[in-house]
Amino acid sequence: MTKNDSVVLDLEESRIVIPGDRRLRKVYLEFSSRCNLNCPMCFRESWTEPQGDMNWELFIRLVSDLEQFPRLETLHFLGIGEPFCHPRLIDAVKILKSLNKRVRITTNATMLDADAAEALVRTGADIVDLSVEAENVPWPGRANSLETLGSAAENLMKARKRAGSVSCETRIALVVTRSNISRITEIVQFLRGKGISAASVSNLLPTDMAADANRLYPLSLEEEVAVRSKLYTQFQHAGIKPELPRFALSTERHCNFVRSESCFIRWDGLIAPCLRLCHGYSEVVLGREKEVVPWFFGDLKEQGLADVWDDPGYVSFRWRLRRALYASCLDCNLLRSCEYAKTTESDCWGDSPGCSDCLWDRNLIRCP
Repeated sequence: MTKNDSVVLDLEESRIVIPGDRRLRKVYLEFSSRCNLNCPMCFRESWTEPQGDMNWELFIRLVSDLEQFPRLETLHFLGIGEPFCHPRLIDAVKILKSLNKRVRITTNATMLDADAAEALVRTGADIVDLSVEAENVPWPGRANSLETLGSAAENLMKARKRAGSVSCETRIALVVTRSNISRITEIVQFLRGKGISAASVSNLLPTDMAADANRLYPLSLEEEVAVRSKLYTQFQHAGIKPELPRFALSTERHCNFVRSESCFIRWDGLIAPCLRLCHGYSEVVLGREKEVVPWFFGDLKEQGLADVWDDPGYVSFRWRLRRALYASCLDCNLLRSCEYAKTTESDCWGDSPGCSDCLWDRNLIRCP
């Protein structure tokens, strides 16, 4: 299929002709699936998959493939692993910036020392998201998350000042829960004056029933207004722009991965439609245990990125999700007895993968 070819989708009694496109605008790149931490609330706790770093030759092949996507704007180093675990992260950023691509990195901040900050500023990385753990407990390998984050933010701020640069805009990624909501004021005050421009706030995606008891959602509409107003005001007063999730359960669904014309590339070259479906793990959706089955539309080791993006199955998938044409488990009175709802493999409409109770499309869970 070339970019001018069309895909034909039969939908009940209708035949849909989907024009070919190369509208890919954002690539989420899992440069490494390894991590230097062992946080108990992480997806990784239920993994049985091998871990590793992206092969350098595979990365170079991906860079060559990007030329076929004229609208591509951003490469976001984000995955279940820690990007700084890859020994050639800075080299990768340098190559992408030489191609005038926007580069964003989400990191746990523990490896972002003064030298790493200098290197990021020097290469011109655009945005660095520092993931802050707001629970008041000493997770293994992360005895004081706020101090770690504050040190990393200050390293970036000093490096920008020395270089006279505006690169490496520093933001934070924060998961809010029932147990840490009372600490937000303390956290925001700690961040004041450390060069943080914005905060991407998400709810917790529980991976077991114990964690599920700590989710803050779903709230009533009245409770949601109160929580969002309080969070918004606190961040705004500190000069930090907040990007907030929903806290009430909405019937409106938007797949932001598809709407932003994104794809997710794993460390081993497998191409998934989104972060949720890039690995296999267990999750709990509003008190109900669910197996997430990874889903891939191609493999960079065997195909070019354009061939995967143009694949009729992937084109049809994006077309359906852009219009929310898929089952909705959370609105169904048969949910508790339904076998389809136990995994993401398929849904009762016959579509695979099953996105029917995704909390990202309800904007309860957000990625930076």
